[in-house]
Amino acid sequence: MTISSSQTATAAAVVAGIDSVRFAAGAGTPCLACDAVLSGLGCDAALIALAGLVPEALPLCGSCRRGVVYLLHFARPYKHARHYIGWTRDLAGRLAQHESGAGARLLQVARNVGIEWRLARLWPGDRGRERAIKRQGGAARRCPLCGVRPRPIQMTVTGGCAGAVRGVVA
Repeated sequence: MTISSSQTATAAAVVAGIDSVRFAAGAGTPCLACDAVLSGLGCDAALIALAGLVPEALPLCGSCRRGVVYLLHFARPYKHARHYIGWTRDLAGRLAQHESGAGARLLQVARNVGIEWRLARLWPGDRGRERAIKRQGGAARRCPLCGVRPRPIQMTVTGGCAGAVRGVVA
C-alpha cells in the first residue's frame, strides 16, 4: 500500500501548519506514538511529513523510549492474520529483528511466504497496554492502513503518590 500524493500533501500541511514551529524551535520532540496530530495521520503519512524536520528515523519522546506498542500491517493476509501487535523498548531494533526473520514467529512465517509488512501505528505504553489491545481484538479497527482514522490520545493524570500519567485512547 502506498501513500497518495493527496495524503502526503495533507500530512505535510498539517505538520507544517501546526507543529513545525515547535519542532524547529526545539520546544519539543515530535513523537509518533503520543503526538495527537502525528498519531492521527498514521505512521506512513507522519514519517513522510516529518522527513527533513527531524534527524531521527523513528522519532519518539523520552516517555515513549521506555516502551511502545506497535501495530504492523501485512500487505496481504497470512491465513487469518492481517496484523501483528507487539511491544518493545527499542523500536528500530525490534523492527530490524522482524525484518531479518529473527523476531516473532508469525512474522518469520509471513516473511518466508513473501508477505511484506509496514509499521502502521504506535501507542505509548508497556506490556500491559499491549495485552489490553490484543485482548480487545480487531486490530483492523485500529489500523490507519485499513482506512481507520485513529482517535487522538488524551493524557490523564491518575491519583496516588506518583501521580502517574497514562495515555488513554478517546
